[in-house]
Amino acid sequence: HQGGESFKNYNLALETGKVVSFEDYMEELKTWFSISAFPSSSGLTVYFKDITQSKKSQEEIKQSNDRFERVSEATNDAIWDYQIPEDKLYWGKGFLTRFGYDPEKVVPNFEFFLGLIHPQDRTRIVSNIEKSMANPKFRNWHEEYRFQKADGTYAYVVDRAIFSRDPEGQPVRIIGAISDITERKEFEVSLKKLNANLKLQAKELAISNSELEQFAYVASHDLQEPLRMVSSFLSQLDRKYKHQLDDKAKEYIHYAVDGAVRMRQIILDLLEYSRVGKHDKNLEEINLEALIQEVTQLQSQLIAEKNASIHFTGTCVIIGIKSPILQVFQNLIGNALKYSREGVPPLITINCKNEIDHWLLSVSDNGIGVKEEYFDKIFIIFQRLHRKEEYTGTGMGLAIVKKIIESLGGRIWLKSVYSEGTTFYFTIPKPAK
Repeated sequence: HQGGESFKNYNLALETGKVVSFEDYMEELKTWFSISAFPSSSGLTVYFKDITQSKKSQEEIKQSNDRFERVSEATNDAIWDYQIPEDKLYWGKGFLTRFGYDPEKVVPNFEFFLGLIHPQDRTRIVSNIEKSMANPKFRNWHEEYRFQKADGTYAYVVDRAIFSRDPEGQPVRIIGAISDITERKEFEVSLKKLNANLKLQAKELAISNSELEQFAYVASHDLQEPLRMVSSFLSQLDRKYKHQLDDKAKEYIHYAVDGAVRMRQIILDLLEYSRVGKHDKNLEEINLEALIQEVTQLQSQLIAEKNASIHFTGTCVIIGIKSPILQVFQNLIGNALKYSREGVPPLITINCKNEIDHWLLSVSDNGIGVKEEYFDKIFIIFQRLHRKEEYTGTGMGLAIVKKIIESLGGRIWLKSVYSEGTTFYFTIPKPAK
């Protein structure tokens, strides 16, 4: 029709006298034609060729390429497509955003692609590709290597590809996607270095702890001996010359002996504190009622003097290590007896609840209580809230308890109302199944 593509080209051929070739779609026939018009003295000779099927194939390819481009843009991966028979390699836009190669400026081939693999990795990767191509059953390929970026630096990458084959099993196409894993690799390297440093520090700490433990034993023995000697000589001085000493001298001797005794107890408590966590690892069934009975026997004299009552409720049996748990209850019950209110018989209640992954234990009393501002301080080594004239002790009992509980993997805390009583709570984790 006049004004259509064919009409324009026919006129062009007549005007120029040159052969014109073009493509046009005939709406009435629903057909694409490849048309050649040859001018002659008598007019035009026109040849038509139906190319509808070819046009459909081209459109399908175009749509496929459009989809490929959209996938390339939508992902952070660098997508590549290698057409093996034609030795054509296509790079998606990810090669620009991830590695700095502009696919519109760089026309890669497979040899160029392989040449960007780090020399120390290249032989391995090329060999694996060749083996994969030769295996007619092979389909999915996965490798890690170092890939050279446009700025000359190398990125650690993981490359995943799928092999397409013809009916004879020969590879005809490989489609791959490259992900930059440099940050992950650097993290793995730093993590390995950190683990190595931690192992070294753990070894050094073990040596240091062993040396400190030996020092604690030596120091406790060497310090206790002169203290025993001081105490002994002072006692002898008191016995032998007490009739010649005035009251002030006797008071001085009393203070000196009392100081030596307290110093010896501090040394023993320090030694005990240093040994926390050195117990064996043999787990056993612990009957808490029997364990509490054992503690009450050890404290029987003080219990009788104060007319104290001790009760146990809840779960009777737990799985753990007996000696440190016995020590915890001995300290907590001992504190409840020591810090009782004047004229009020101590009432101590021990409870155990069986939780999902731990046992929750508590020791409650009706004693003097603790002010809230001291809740954290009482677990600090040598922290005392009262004068030694009021209550005996070195201020290490609760520090030892806290260290034991934490060495078992648990935690300890308290609730208290000043002048009414205190409850200590602590957990003991259940052994892994």
